[in-house]
Amino acid sequence: MEPGVNILIVEDEKEWQGTYERAVNAQGSGRTVKVAQDLATAERLIDATKFAVAFVDVGLDVRDDRNVDGLRVMEKIRAIGDQETSIVVVTGRSGQDLLDIVRDAIKKYGAYDTVGKRSVEPKQIRELLAGGLEAYHKAVGTSRTAVRDALRGNISPMSWDDQVMRAIGFRGDAGRFYSFLGGLLDDYLPIVTREGAEPVTIDSAARLVHGAFWSRAAAAAVAVCFGAAAQFDQAAEDARRDGKLLGRYLVGEPERELGGHEVKGAVFPLREGRREDFGGPRTA
Repeated sequence: MEPGVNILIVEDEKEWQGTYERAVNAQGSGRTVKVAQDLATAERLIDATKFAVAFVDVGLDVRDDRNVDGLRVMEKIRAIGDQETSIVVVTGRSGQDLLDIVRDAIKKYGAYDTVGKRSVEPKQIRELLAGGLEAYHKAVGTSRTAVRDALRGNISPMSWDDQVMRAIGFRGDAGRFYSFLGGLLDDYLPIVTREGAEPVTIDSAARLVHGAFWSRAAAAAVAVCFGAAAQFDQAAEDARRDGKLLGRYLVGEPERELGGHEVKGAVFPLREGRREDFGGPRTA
C-alpha cells in the first residue's frame, strides 16, 4: 500500500464511529481510517501505523463510568514517538472529572483539541479534522538526512555515506544523494526493522543497497532496493519475472520507482511480512 494520511478513531460506540468516519470521508479521498473499540486494539494499530489525526474517546467502556483507557491510548501514541499526531480528546462526561481529564490530556499528551459529545456537531468534527491535519503537516517536516539516518543503523553518518556511495558508484555530491533517498523513502518513514538486523545490506559486489522493514506510514511491510542504474534495472526485471527480488525478498510490483542514468531505486510491497515480524519502532 502506498503511504498516505492515516486517521485513527478510538471509540466504543458504533454510532459515533460512523459520525467520525463520515467526517473523514467528507474531506475527500486519500485517507485511511482505522477504528478501535478498545485499548488493546488501539495499541496494536498504533504499533503498526503512524496517524496524522487521532480522535480518542476518554472512556472506552459504556458500562464503566470510571474507564479512562483513552488516556492510555494517548500515552501510547506519544511513547512510540509520534509527537506530530494531532490528538482530539473526545468525552461524553461532564463535571469536575471532565475538567481534570481534559487538563491532564492537554498537559501530558499535548492534545490538539477537545470535544464533548453532548454538544458537538458534524461541522465541528470536520473543522477539527481539517485543523488537526494542518497542524500535523506543519509539524512533520522531514529533514534532508532523515532517510539516511533511518537506514544507517549503528553505522556513523559519514561512514555510511562513504560505504554506500562507494558501493553503488555514486559520483555526485551528498546533497543530490540525500535528495534521491528522500524522494524514494521520505513518505515511508518511520520504519521498523527486524530484531537484531541492520535496516539495509550494502552489497558492493552487486552495487546495490537493499533491505526489508515495516513502514508505519504505509502500515505495511516493504522491501527497498537502490543502486547503480544498470544493476538495479536487472534486479527489478528479475523481480517482475519471478516475484523474487535479489533472490531473497518475495515482492509484488514496485509501488514507487525513482532515479536516472546513474542511480535508481524502488520500493516493493513484501508478499510475506507482518508487523509482529519486526521489532521496536525506528523513528529517525
